[in-house]
Amino acid sequence: MGRRALARGDLTAAVRLLERAVALVPADSARRGSLLPDLGAALIEAGRLAEANDVLDEASREATEAGDETAAARVLVRREFLRLQRGEAAGTAEATAVVEEVTPIFSAAGDERGLCAALRLDAYRHWIGAQAGAATASWEQAAAHARKANAEYERIEILAWIASSLFFGPTDVADAIRRTEAILAEVEANPAVSAGVLQSLAGLHAMEGRFDEARELLATSEATFEELGLTLSTAVSHDASTVEMLAGDPVAAERILRSGYAALEEMGDTALLSTTAAFLGQALIAQDRHKEAEGLAEISAELAAGDDLITQVLWRGVRARCLAVGGRLEEAERLAREAVTLGEATDLLNQRADALVDLGIVLGMLSRSADAQATFAEAVRLYEQKGNVVAAGRVRSDLVMSAPL
Repeated sequence: MGRRALARGDLTAAVRLLERAVALVPADSARRGSLLPDLGAALIEAGRLAEANDVLDEASREATEAGDETAAARVLVRREFLRLQRGEAAGTAEATAVVEEVTPIFSAAGDERGLCAALRLDAYRHWIGAQAGAATASWEQAAAHARKANAEYERIEILAWIASSLFFGPTDVADAIRRTEAILAEVEANPAVSAGVLQSLAGLHAMEGRFDEARELLATSEATFEELGLTLSTAVSHDASTVEMLAGDPVAAERILRSGYAALEEMGDTALLSTTAAFLGQALIAQDRHKEAEGLAEISAELAAGDDLITQVLWRGVRARCLAVGGRLEEAERLAREAVTLGEATDLLNQRADALVDLGIVLGMLSRSADAQATFAEAVRLYEQKGNVVAAGRVRSDLVMSAPL
């Protein structure tokens, strides 16, 4: 029953039913060992991270006592997801080790759901490293294992992650819209997943300047999220805030981001919170509220894992802009260049271009106009490679003062 609730997108019911099932199953039952990791995963998605930790501790003890290597491997994967969500220090290096450890165990047992989970963890470590292409490849493999396991909820949820990768990653906007619309048609039976895909689709349309259409998609998505209640996924506001930033409404972007920030903070999340803080800093800079933005950059820098690459890029760009306004131009240039250098290791083209824009602005304030022009030109190239005509046009018209690109 709990898994069927997940399949229809009702996370609240899924958690309640899984909790009830665990309570009814005897402590020495093998079925309890399979239910506990599922309950832990559902609690993570619900944002109940402390409870998820307790459940997974119990699952780990039971698997060890039973001598069940496969069950222990399932728990290990779930625990690693939780560690990544909480921004614990070991980060993606430990996730890589876990994937290498559990994959042969699941393969030997013919455990397709286990292989799906391992590949999802592999995808998530690539995602944290801002490698959308590599993440998508792992998600696609995970989806194939989910299909073999008849794990439809897992497969559908993976498709939502692929849609997010199409939005943030290097895929050209026109192709990304086509593929995301195909995903939307495939996941329509699951309201929660559909709502998430609509957010990605809205962001893609916004890059081409179709703001009315983007906001209609967001309104549909948000109405669904309102019905389903707060979860880790519904608290993430990056796609929706991007729509408003592209539309030139940083006040609306701030409102969206502050709501998500408060929810993530209450849940005890760290990974998503650090990124949200950096995006919020960008929205405040667009309103000339640099002192507040600098405070958020500091929070983001403090919370972000060292290998959370895109957050490391974002907070440096925000802080560089704030330092420049405060007259600390040399320090601002150093941070802005760090952001650009870090960004070169990612395939998130918009964020790479954003970092170049930050650097170009700092160089302009240093009266190095030729260097600024060259930096803006490279930002435009990356925006155009993505198909982000709005951002490319804005750089051309607002930032390139003396020489046309």
